[in-house]
Amino acid sequence: MFYISILLQLLLSAAVASWSVSYYPRSICAFERSSVDFSCKFDCSDYRILKTTYWFKPGAHQKQDGSQVGISVYNSEAAKIHQLYKNRTAYANRDKNCSLQLHNVSKSDTGMYFFRFETYSSRGKYTGPGGISLRVAVLPFRVTVKTKKVNEHIHEGDSVTLTCSTENCTPTQETFAWFKNQRLIPEATDSVLQITSVSHDDFGNYSCGLKNSSTTSADEILLDVRYSPKNVKIAVLSSGKIQEGNSLTMICKSNANPAVTNYSWFMIKEANVSYIGSDREFSIKSASQKDDGQYFCIAKNDMGSHNSTVTPLKVEDGLLNLTRMKLNVICLHLYRRKLFTSKKQPAEQTPAVTVTEEIYENLRKSPESEENLTTYVTYVDLRLPSSTSDRPRCNSQDVIYSLLSYKD
Repeated sequence: MFYISILLQLLLSAAVASWSVSYYPRSICAFERSSVDFSCKFDCSDYRILKTTYWFKPGAHQKQDGSQVGISVYNSEAAKIHQLYKNRTAYANRDKNCSLQLHNVSKSDTGMYFFRFETYSSRGKYTGPGGISLRVAVLPFRVTVKTKKVNEHIHEGDSVTLTCSTENCTPTQETFAWFKNQRLIPEATDSVLQITSVSHDDFGNYSCGLKNSSTTSADEILLDVRYSPKNVKIAVLSSGKIQEGNSLTMICKSNANPAVTNYSWFMIKEANVSYIGSDREFSIKSASQKDDGQYFCIAKNDMGSHNSTVTPLKVEDGLLNLTRMKLNVICLHLYRRKLFTSKKQPAEQTPAVTVTEEIYENLRKSPESEENLTTYVTYVDLRLPSSTSDRPRCNSQDVIYSLLSYKD
């Protein structure tokens, strides 16, 4: 009998030496409330001697290497399954296949999982070494920004890495979605968004989440890219043409981060450049021809400075505008008078207007004495319309002179 016992032990030892368990993958990261698959295969010399198969998870105070059996996650003897895992598992239950599916995972499921089988022999017990590590990603997502600089601002040209992560771990097998100012970035589908050389266009609020999923997105985080003033330009606030006596305001506009702290205004006139102001706005209360010229501004912040393009400013002569208005009135008056005269005469007696016909009109602004007046004489060449018009015929050489006098 003694020899038989020794022989059985030797046979069992040889059998145990051939037993094995393999796991895939060795590490899993999964979102809360999702399902995970523990892929597993095992080898036993004689499956007829199997008594029990089960998966277990070592307790918090036990060794995590599988040497100590913890709570039963799955057990072929259903009564032995721990309360936390009842109705949450599905076992493959096929020869050499020990895969397990765990549903509705939670943060408390984080830990190591091992497969173990036992035979009818008191020494016929085997736990697959290594096990599978499960980490549960706890929402919400969060965005972190990393640069090669430490505790410094992000400047144009820096390399920046934005990472979409969750507490404990981040499932890399998922397809991610990135948003800038709440707009989708189509080409960004990984958990990491790499910007090798940031520019001022990358400034904005970023968030992330899972693509095609209602899973909670991360709170927005500002990518605060600092840059010198861009798109510097002058905006002129004025209604219509600028005439003498009118007021106007010019504004130096730009896009900068941090905000512009210093403005400089310059005027170019007759090849001379003059410094004229230091505020964001430059105002002229009563424009005159001395304000004619070209203007530009320079915007400056801590990152640098940039100037606007040149903006020309033309102030129209108020006297010239008055003269034009009076000439228009004179021409209208002469036309109406000639039209009235032509209508009073019978058609057959209406004399043709000849080349030599001249009309003189002497207008004065006021009855003041001549010595108090400065006389300006303006000659106007009026060309009347062709014969197809209802107006009196006049050939192309008819000239009407008007003497306009006014006080300076």
